Amino acid sequence: MNTFIVTGGNRGLGFEIARHLAEDPGARVVLAVRSMDRGQDAARRIGSNVEAMELDLASRDSVDSFIENWDGPIAGLVNNAGVQFADATHFTDDGIEETFAVNHLNALRLTLGLENALQGGRVMFIGSGTHNPRHPTAAPFGFRGEQYESIRNCAEGLDSSDKMGQLGKDRYATTKFLNMVTTVELARRYDANRILFICLDPGLMPGTDLARTVPGFLKFGWYYVLPIIARVLPDSSTPERSGEAGAKLLTEDRASLHPGGIYTYECKLSERVIDRVFDPEIGRRVLDHSMAMLRSG
Repeated sequence: MNTFIVTGGNRGLGFEIARHLAEDPGARVVLAVRSMDRGQDAARRIGSNVEAMELDLASRDSVDSFIENWDGPIAGLVNNAGVQFADATHFTDDGIEETFAVNHLNALRLTLGLENALQGGRVMFIGSGTHNPRHPTAAPFGFRGEQYESIRNCAEGLDSSDKMGQLGKDRYATTKFLNMVTTVELARRYDANRILFICLDPGLMPGTDLARTVPGFLKFGWYYVLPIIARVLPDSSTPERSGEAGAKLLTEDRASLHPGGIYTYECKLSERVIDRVFDPEIGRRVLDHSMAMLRSG
């Protein structure tokens, strides 16, 4: 039996990835979620081979507890859980800006902590076209692209003097950049036969809960207007479509996948990834400094 873990699997993209993975009756799918009530409800809606386990990626202790309590091999880990805040700056109990902690740092903590169980398996991070300042869909919506300077700067919340709405977008885009850089750098350091690291750029998916902290009029547009407009926008998708792609990338022949590849919802290598994602020096700094922060925390 192949076991898959999907963080944030109770809704949106994570739910759809889990749903498609669970179509294989021989698979076991674990929804690693902050709310057990919502996770168990999602598991019931998907199928009998799905279960929920508690995991709060904003909490170092929760991540460490999940790792300590995990038992058995893992065929695939999907670091899907993510947040974006437009209302205020949020910090974890460790004093780390929460977008950075959830989207990048603690996803890395979870991955490295489960390393032994992942032997022969795959790890999928979730990227985003928002990292690209010239992205044809993200840029018109106010995304300026990644703002990475250092891991410490990211952990502190980037430039806190900026307007909050823009800052929330910058933090999100930067953490997605870090996810992509981390994918590429881990692929450099690990034999793909040991652990295969890949990344999914699911495209613009209006209607998900990612915009739950934006003002009311913007929220209305995200949930009700954009899903219609997105049909004609480049690099736009749906949770269902991108979830199917994510499940396929986790289960198809390993030999057909490029270690460290950034894949689109069409299961093709993305052509919109900026060169900085593949810069070996940036990759070294991002991973080494993130790991140093994990050790010091």
